[in-house]
Amino acid sequence: MSIANHGRRNARGFTLIELLVVIAIIAILIALLLPAVQQAREAARRSSCKNNLKQLGLALHNYESIHGLLPPGYLHKLDPAGSGANHMGYAWGLMILPQLEQTSLYQEFSYNIPIFDIAQRTPRERHLPVFLCPSDPYSSNAFVVRDDSTTPVEQYGAASYAANWGPSTATVNLDDTPLSSQGVFYRNSATRFRDLTDGLSNTLFLGERTNGPLPGISVGGHQYFETAWCAAVREVTDPTDDHGHMVLFETQFRPNQNGTDDKGLSAPHTGIGQFTMGDGSVRAISENIDEALYNALGTRAGGEVVGEF
Repeated sequence: MSIANHGRRNARGFTLIELLVVIAIIAILIALLLPAVQQAREAARRSSCKNNLKQLGLALHNYESIHGLLPPGYLHKLDPAGSGANHMGYAWGLMILPQLEQTSLYQEFSYNIPIFDIAQRTPRERHLPVFLCPSDPYSSNAFVVRDDSTTPVEQYGAASYAANWGPSTATVNLDDTPLSSQGVFYRNSATRFRDLTDGLSNTLFLGERTNGPLPGISVGGHQYFETAWCAAVREVTDPTDDHGHMVLFETQFRPNQNGTDDKGLSAPHTGIGQFTMGDGSVRAISENIDEALYNALGTRAGGEVVGEF
């Protein structure tokens, strides 16, 4: 006697071809969606970077309102012992800490000793998000090392932003003639808004720079940028070198330009660099901007006619 198997249906699975088709469709969808996701993430990071530059610009304005002038690019005082080293080095980023709601950190520094003194180690190694672009892969938790032969190592918290020293030439530049600046920030600068006769909206204040490799072959022989937020510090083997480029940039080279040196800029966003202007606005400027126009934006009182940019 047999039992009837009423209603049973033959089980059927995927064929190999069907499985491969499904996998191919999924792969295509991922390939289509991944760039969109990456673009959305970069847009968010770029917006966060813009907000950082906006906050820094507002802090500079608040500093000027309180003190009647903008902070110095960096402070310089010769070593009383005659070594030629800068025994100050405190930079614009450190000066505006109270305007960034970082008064406690500001008070951790001792302003009667050099920034490179061992007693300054803890505050100078701090990393602050407002000085770091989220798209910058080189500066987060990184340091600018001034001398790696000492114990402990002398290093400074990295940053993604530098202040405008202005145009330069082969003989007039941030390294050799640090006081011959046409820009806004330089050694012991004391710039007032009334000095910016080119107009605040036509004058660069801050620009983006990573701590990554220089694009192309450097004209100065350097391989990496050195960007810190708190200080410009003497070279241990050459005390007379201020290293103002740790906190300042020149407009001789456009952002991401091949063949630049460590006084240029390197923005981590494709095709553009973001800048804080003197009026506090943040502008995205093409890395292909006309050289003369870029230099004009770098001067505080050059009298140039600045067009659209």
